[in-house]
Amino acid sequence: MADTDPTGPVMDRDEVDRALARLGAEHEAIETSLLALQDHAGRRLLEGARLTGLTEERWTAAEASITLLWTCFDAYTDALRTARDIRARRRWSSREDLVELTELLRGDPVALAGGSPGRLSERYSLAALVDRMNELYASSLDMVVAADAVWSALPARIDLLAAELQRTSRLAHSVGVRPGEHPAGDDLERITRTLTRLREQVVSDPLAYWKRAEKQFGARRRTARHHGLRP
Repeated sequence: MADTDPTGPVMDRDEVDRALARLGAEHEAIETSLLALQDHAGRRLLEGARLTGLTEERWTAAEASITLLWTCFDAYTDALRTARDIRARRRWSSREDLVELTELLRGDPVALAGGSPGRLSERYSLAALVDRMNELYASSLDMVVAADAVWSALPARIDLLAAELQRTSRLAHSVGVRPGEHPAGDDLERITRTLTRLREQVVSDPLAYWKRAEKQFGARRRTARHHGLRP
């Protein structure tokens, strides 16, 4: 009868080596994705912007998720390093080594601060930790990409309209159509103020102008979870 414990049968050397190779590939893919998120232009803009409304609310949550994401990754890195160190002790792992490796690779070796009141910590297997990181990454990336998409498009379009309006206003002034003197002049001034306010709102709360945000967040989250962190 095979030796068993709560994690199941004790892994043999080949199983351990395959698991370490897979976890190493996942670690590399996760690190690449996290660094890309860290360097994302949208994330840098969000960090430096004076946000309001929905964007401020979502970014506060996303920042917390990104911080937790790095905490999870550091814990994953430590667990993988420990497993590699145990495997490197000797070419032919002893039974004690294999038991220890099985607990690390199939058990719940990672403890993180609890996500709900009254829970001091939660324990994760390495596979569950990867799933958790995928969820955090997907939700954070959704928010960053949505804000960046609005910022990349709308301010420039508003600026084009404002420039055209300025030319129109100059032509109007040249023929005596001025604010306070002609209804059309008042209209041009009102439109100018509206565009100025609109640009300020777009810059401070881009998600308010992401029309399909809720629908796309759900679809993008599922896509990112499937493709985002795993190799």
